[in-house]
Amino acid sequence: MTFVSSTSTGHASARTPRRLSLLGLVAALSTAFGIFLCLAIAGILVANARGAIREEAASAFASAQSAAENLLALNLSGPRALESALRLSQGIDALRHVSAHITAVPSATGQPQPGIIEANTPPHAPQWFARLLRPQIETGLFPISNDPGVGAHIRISSDPSDEIAEIWQDFRAIIPLLAVAGLAMIGFTLTINNLILRRLRRIQDTIGAIRQGDVARRAPGDNLVEFAVLADGVNDLAEHLQAERSDNDLLHNRLLSLSESERAIIASDLHDEMGPQLFALNAALAQAQVALDDVEGKGRGQLEDALAASVRHAQSVCDSARTAICDLRPMLIGHGSLTDLLQDLVADFADIAPRATIRLDGACDMRSDELVELSIYRFVRESVLNAIRHGNADRIDITLHCDNAAPGLVKTRITDNGRGFAGKVPVESYGLIGIKDRARALGAEYLPPYRDGEITVTELNVPLP
Repeated sequence: MTFVSSTSTGHASARTPRRLSLLGLVAALSTAFGIFLCLAIAGILVANARGAIREEAASAFASAQSAAENLLALNLSGPRALESALRLSQGIDALRHVSAHITAVPSATGQPQPGIIEANTPPHAPQWFARLLRPQIETGLFPISNDPGVGAHIRISSDPSDEIAEIWQDFRAIIPLLAVAGLAMIGFTLTINNLILRRLRRIQDTIGAIRQGDVARRAPGDNLVEFAVLADGVNDLAEHLQAERSDNDLLHNRLLSLSESERAIIASDLHDEMGPQLFALNAALAQAQVALDDVEGKGRGQLEDALAASVRHAQSVCDSARTAICDLRPMLIGHGSLTDLLQDLVADFADIAPRATIRLDGACDMRSDELVELSIYRFVRESVLNAIRHGNADRIDITLHCDNAAPGLVKTRITDNGRGFAGKVPVESYGLIGIKDRARALGAEYLPPYRDGEITVTELNVPLP
């Protein structure tokens, strides 16, 4: 018993169908049809010509045969019988579609009889064309028997060579015209096909641009109704997608604003709630250290170590709280320029990664939206952190440039000499996903990290509100 694998059947059914080129298909079909049309017309002409030649040759042969029988019935005789037969042969040979000549029986000496003439009419058309049109040749042999001294016959044959030659002259004019007509038809078909494909490519380019995210792209109009309707449909879809994207961008912007507001509230709560408690804890530990001076005995050393550990842990808690509050809301936001904010960030990274040289070039004193400054700040922090953590970079350059021309851009570019993300960006990079979401909410242009020779580059261009 044989079993058929369902897996192989599934793969066969899921196989992508073979795709054909419309231009190649139209060219092949139009060429094949043109050749077929030329051959069909030529075949019809040849068939009609063969029939006409056959009928005319048969009619001419019958007339010539009847004439020969009537003339020979006069009983040619005498020494001038051969001359009379020769004139008869020449008269019949002058007719169309037949040929006549006198054939002689050799004498006893083996030599032809004197005065015998054999006719041979060369064809005026190519041999292949003559063989194609020539019907079956009819032949009649009429002896000149009333004179025993002359062993000769009049041989009459159907001979359509002259008609074939005339038809060949017509074919020499018709066949090139058919070829030109076929080529013109193929050229016309390919021209129409190119016009259609050109219009389709313009619509395909528009669809490709929309697929890449350019929802503002529109398909050009067309004078042809069918393509105009198609372009209108693509443009309606693009307008719908653009409206949906605008709504999504507005929603992203609102979510980003709410997120930053929540971060600010949490940072304020942490500062207001934990700040007094940490201050009280540090004050209590300071009082305990003062009171330690009055303690004597064996437990003093152990108590001194415990107080020192408590002071260190309290300082660590203070540092962690300060870092968390700064992450939630940088302290300079609203109190300094974007350049000051980034300089403070560079100073913080100098403590975290002392071996890396981080340089900030350019300045941006333009007062922009607080959300824009926060987004640029978080972009720089995430990018520098990735360069240190994943790229193992020891030189990082941050370039900040403000374009005062309308509509105004804040251009931030970060380069490092690290190895990058081992050739590609990790799929699950929440920091980069967050940057993309912020850039989309702000209508900014974000270029994820890419390699440019020996350096890694990433950019964020934020339009000013």
